[in-house]
Amino acid sequence: MATSYRYQGFLYYPPTLTECLLVPLFAIIPALLVPQQLNNLSSYFYILIYYIVYLPTIIVSTLHYAGFRPEFLMLYVLLLVAMLILGIFARIPAMALPKPKLSRLSWSMGLLALALFVYAALVAKFGLRPPPSPLNPYGVRLAAREQGALTGYLLRIAGNVLAPVVMVWGLFSRPPRRTMLLAASLVLFVLVYSFDGTKSTLFSPILIASLWVVVSKRISTSRLSVLAIMLVWVGMFIDYALGKPMFTGIGIRRLVFVPGLLTTYYYDYFVLLNHPLYYYSHSFLRHVFPNPYDTSPAFLIGRTYFSSTFATSANANFLADAIANLGNVGIPLLAAIAGVYVYFMRALARGREELSLLIGAIPIYALTNSSFFTTLLTHGLFLSTIIIWLFPYSYIYSFNKDLKKRK
Repeated sequence: MATSYRYQGFLYYPPTLTECLLVPLFAIIPALLVPQQLNNLSSYFYILIYYIVYLPTIIVSTLHYAGFRPEFLMLYVLLLVAMLILGIFARIPAMALPKPKLSRLSWSMGLLALALFVYAALVAKFGLRPPPSPLNPYGVRLAAREQGALTGYLLRIAGNVLAPVVMVWGLFSRPPRRTMLLAASLVLFVLVYSFDGTKSTLFSPILIASLWVVVSKRISTSRLSVLAIMLVWVGMFIDYALGKPMFTGIGIRRLVFVPGLLTTYYYDYFVLLNHPLYYYSHSFLRHVFPNPYDTSPAFLIGRTYFSSTFATSANANFLADAIANLGNVGIPLLAAIAGVYVYFMRALARGREELSLLIGAIPIYALTNSSFFTTLLTHGLFLSTIIIWLFPYSYIYSFNKDLKKRK
């Protein structure tokens, strides 16, 4: 990977003996807290951050520089504290919060009205057109970014909330409603992809279906880890046979190591190089604090480490964004805030945590590529919370009943 993607910042220097001793230690400690079953949002959030943010950051920051750099020890300790915080929430049983009484008809009509409004607005904006090739969707993606903030918000609501809710609704419905809802959800996903060209939209139904299998079959996280390792080895063998990094380049590099590289860059720029922090002056505190820069953290890091122009947006996970805004203290603080919020979502879904896991999976995943507050409002995390809260008990009863039969 370092050979093929060195131009993107993937450097490789053999680790020192000290790093060979420290890195496994920092990797093993939070691994001991990984839940045995992936059956609620907090456990899903913990596993997601551990494999896509925590481990890649420790590995990339170690191999990216020549020699042992003790200044990164503070980053490792802070990330470990963040994982311990998230691990505590993953093990706390959810409390019961009051829930409004809403009939099936009221909930269904409300969801249908919202979906019709959002998708009608998007069709009016983009028109009906065939989806772009997954190998070259960049023209469509760039055109979608130029449509303004409101259109971007509608795209994320459509792809991160509405289509997943319809799919989850279909997964736990009986035929013929199941077939109808699943087909409708796939149409909604394809529509969003034809509008924005983001590969994450194509990945979303695969993630939801995989989580549904894990929940319904009660597959342990240890088996999932073994399966993931096997997939990585198979992908590496295929890349070796083809002579080019297709699987490792698109899958492992983009989904796993890029978040680690970006977190390393954010820590290097804002903590080690001691540049001014944002304090959310580019966001909701713009009227409280002056912005020390002429752009957002993502474009600043992109301009500094990847390009000499503003064109490169280095969107990073919610912990990297916390570094840009609050420095070292931001890592445990945002971990606590996010952990409390995800636990709150579970509390709203008491007695139906598996359902809330599937509905909230896509917005929660957005935290690996965006800040917490942006995910909350722009990527649909808050709206998915409302939908979970309003989900009718009659649907939930059917879901729990079907799940018990599968167990």
